Amino acid sequence: MSYYKEAVERIKSIDPNLYIGISIKRYEEVRSRGEYEADSILIAEYYRRVGVFLRFNSIEATSIYAGMDMLIGYKMDENEWGNFLIAFPNFKEIDIMLMKLLSIHYLRWCSLLDSGNLIALQFPDIYDPMIKLFERGGGQINTHHHELVGEFGAFSRTIDIRRGDKKPFNISDHALKLIINEVEHAEAYLVEYKRGSRTEFACIRCGNRLTIQSNITEYGYQWYKIKCESDDCFNENF
Repeated sequence: MSYYKEAVERIKSIDPNLYIGISIKRYEEVRSRGEYEADSILIAEYYRRVGVFLRFNSIEATSIYAGMDMLIGYKMDENEWGNFLIAFPNFKEIDIMLMKLLSIHYLRWCSLLDSGNLIALQFPDIYDPMIKLFERGGGQINTHHHELVGEFGAFSRTIDIRRGDKKPFNISDHALKLIINEVEHAEAYLVEYKRGSRTEFACIRCGNRLTIQSNITEYGYQWYKIKCESDDCFNENF
C-alpha cells in the first residue's frame, strides 16, 4: 500500500463521535488523566521529530500550524480545505481546526513520499505521533496566546530546533498503555490513602514501593506527590 493510501485509510478511520461538541465539554468528560498523560508523550514526540527535521533543514523554529511540506516550498491550494471535507466527511462535524490542518499536511507529506521526494523520504513517519493522537481520541487541543493547551498541560505553539536534541519517546501501543496504567494505579493508591488505609502499593514499572507525600499550598490547596523509590521512575503530582 502506498503512503498516501495508508494515510487516507487512517484519516477515514478517525471516529468523529469522539470530537463532536468536544469544545464545550469539561476535560474530565472526555478522557482520563492517564490518557492525557499518554497524549502529552505523543505531542512531545511530534515536537522532537519536527526539531530533527528543522535541524536537517537549518530552520530555527516553526509554528505548530506550519506543515513540513510548506517548509520545503510546497504551497496549499485555495480549495484544499473544501476538497479535504469532501474526501473525509467524517471531519465535517469536527470543530478543531488544528486537527484538520495537521491531517491535511499529513496527506500532502505522504504524497511527497510516494513521489520519491528525497527530503520527505528521510522523515517518513514525522506525522505519526499526531495522527496516532487523533486516532486515540486525543484531539481536545487548541492554541491560546502562544501555547498549545489541553488537560495534558501546555506546549509552546512554536516548535524550536532544540526539540530535536531530546531523546526519542516510546509511542508504541504498549508504552502508552503502560503510562495510562501507571496513572490509574497511582490514583487508586491515592484513593486508599485518603480513606485512611496504609496499604502500600508497588510501582508497576519497577516493583519498588510507591510513596505519597501530602502538601498544602500557601492558599490552602492540598495536593499530593506520588513517587517511586527508584530514581528516575514514576513521579507525579496529584
